Amino acid sequence: MPRNYRLPSYHRQSPAIRCLNFLCAVLLTLVLIAGIILFVLWLSLRPHRPKFTLTDFSIPNVNRQSGAANLPVKFAVNEHNPNQKIGIHFEAVYGSVYYDDELIASGPVMYPFYQPPKGDTLVQGELAVGAGSVGLRLVLNSTVRFQVKVWDTKEHHMKADCGFKISGDGSLHQEDRNTPCTLYF
Repeated sequence: MPRNYRLPSYHRQSPAIRCLNFLCAVLLTLVLIAGIILFVLWLSLRPHRPKFTLTDFSIPNVNRQSGAANLPVKFAVNEHNPNQKIGIHFEAVYGSVYYDDELIASGPVMYPFYQPPKGDTLVQGELAVGAGSVGLRLVLNSTVRFQVKVWDTKEHHMKADCGFKISGDGSLHQEDRNTPCTLYF
């Protein structure tokens, strides 16, 4: 008996299934487009860290006194905000000077301030020294929040660490001027 070989006939889907497939395709397309838009916004609005550069450091009258106690330490650090549209709120800035790991001077150097986008601020300070040395580190600590239009991010603890050497007269070596500081968040 011959077998009846039939080609399968085209099976049409019901209108409800076709509508459901279309809605799923539209939803997945919208999710993909929203994901791409959010990724581009994140790339353009993510904050970049500020940049700190040691521009000057000195211990005036270091050779005129027999001991280094109570000598003033004067320094200047340039802070630059590299962000195009993001400002930075700094809480009070505290400075510390270290010889090796020994703290020799510390104190507040600047009150809270706002750094506008693409702006520069000169952080200057004067601290009292308890001991003298040649190789030193200046550390600036603060808490920062980034501001995008009306939205502020959470607070981040920031530490700028500037290593340098001073000459016998208490001034910063020329090769250490305008050197970038290491930044920790």
